[in-house]
Amino acid sequence: MKHIPLHIQALIQKCLDGTNTPEEKKLLDEWYYSFSPEEINLLPEETEMEIGKRIKNRLDEYVFYEKRATSHKRRFRFASAAAVLSMIGIASLLYYLITSRSEGKKMIPHISEAIPVRDIAPGSNKAILTFGDGSTVILDSTSNGQLGTQGNTKVIKLDNGQLKYLNKNGAGHGAIVYNTIVTPKGGQYQVILSDGSKIWLNASSSLRFPAEFRGDKREVEIAGEAYFEIAHNKTKPFLVKVKNMEVQVLGTHFDVMAYDNENGIKTTLLEGSLQVGNGTHTALITPGQQAILNEQGTFRLVSNADVEEAVAWKNGKFIFNSADIHSIMRQVERWYNVDVSFEREGDLHFSGQLSRYENASELLRKLELTNEVHFRIEKDKITVLP
Repeated sequence: MKHIPLHIQALIQKCLDGTNTPEEKKLLDEWYYSFSPEEINLLPEETEMEIGKRIKNRLDEYVFYEKRATSHKRRFRFASAAAVLSMIGIASLLYYLITSRSEGKKMIPHISEAIPVRDIAPGSNKAILTFGDGSTVILDSTSNGQLGTQGNTKVIKLDNGQLKYLNKNGAGHGAIVYNTIVTPKGGQYQVILSDGSKIWLNASSSLRFPAEFRGDKREVEIAGEAYFEIAHNKTKPFLVKVKNMEVQVLGTHFDVMAYDNENGIKTTLLEGSLQVGNGTHTALITPGQQAILNEQGTFRLVSNADVEEAVAWKNGKFIFNSADIHSIMRQVERWYNVDVSFEREGDLHFSGQLSRYENASELLRKLELTNEVHFRIEKDKITVLP
């Protein structure tokens, strides 16, 4: 197992900080020149991009990862070298190495020209609310405070960005007013319903709900993915309709994932009890279990589900547990509002935990550290490369 020695890491940082002595620069030069010409051969006709790729590939060899013996599965484990390179930046290190060795050759005029950076910001709280009369509010750009009144209910945007429905005194009269909140790709939002139930919407999702619950049940409809914390009311069951499936609860915390491009509808229970059914089949699930409604219309029960992975998006994380590259990139596509294409195929699986609030380049860079996959970012498109 190779690594960048700690004293070399310190010398690199001091050089980039401009605090190194001539003796320290000489030591760093000697380490750099220990690479054979075959390993780094800086020819005049090479472009800066080609030089950058060559040195980056060489440095990537110092990053190690866990390899399972029987499959192409990778777990993110980063050596100290990876932490140093993350802090220093590969472009900065490239600038030092090239300028210190290429006397008489074309110098790199500016660090940013060494490796051009194309980046995509992560998603954020944004959604569109549609009132019962068809009027709409763009929630991420409207001011905090009361947005309107729906029947007997005030609609308020809180200081923390949440949307809250607050009943006035007494029950309302007349027709029930339904509202819809839709999150785009690259968006998420949280709603507090009139009964106090909290719902988190993931990207590319929608929630249709009454401004006020009446009668003997509480019923909402979702598409995409949502996490629920339902206010307990044993006399008024809470029902979630999603496609051709219904989830019935009394008081519980759970996640429902039902994107059109995912395999089946997944309902994962954290607390309480749930009954899921589609008119033909039903399944009772307890905390720690996941019910999957497949395309054939039957349920498969996962007894020891990874509930942390299922609700990672709500907690600002990506958690992959032997997730295949296509599943990972579908999440990236929704959260970063990009289109993803593949120039490579293969049975690649990854495990690890990453932040949802990093730019796309940083997330993809960490996947690239496995040396099993590489990416190209072009405007709002990400390509998975051989």
